[in-house]
Amino acid sequence: MELIMQPTFSTCGQACIAMITGKSVEEVIKDMKTDGPTSIGQLIEILDFYGIRHAEKNKRISKKNPFPYEYSILTVHTNAGYTHWAVLCDNRYFDPEFGLIEGEYIHGKITSFLEIYVDRT
Repeated sequence: MELIMQPTFSTCGQACIAMITGKSVEEVIKDMKTDGPTSIGQLIEILDFYGIRHAEKNKRISKKNPFPYEYSILTVHTNAGYTHWAVLCDNRYFDPEFGLIEGEYIHGKITSFLEIYVDRT
């Protein structure tokens, strides 16, 4: 996966979808019909539009699910107090605002995740 930085403060969701699909952020913005903040529902809709397989719903981090799956879109409540999207892939965080993060995620609390299904054959 290639890191793509978000072009504006409110396009982290579009940048995450661009990283997952290999499309440009501009194309994702056009297809989503928004360059503003996005909901998990909007992210699921655009993944479906692009034919990307994913879990049925977002899962909360809990005792039952203490860690995100190895390839997921993450919901992050940042240290600055806003909600943000990032991608976890191969034990690295592809964060469209803060860059590539190896090791512990330090920019906020990951509260939920949407697993992305990939064919690793």
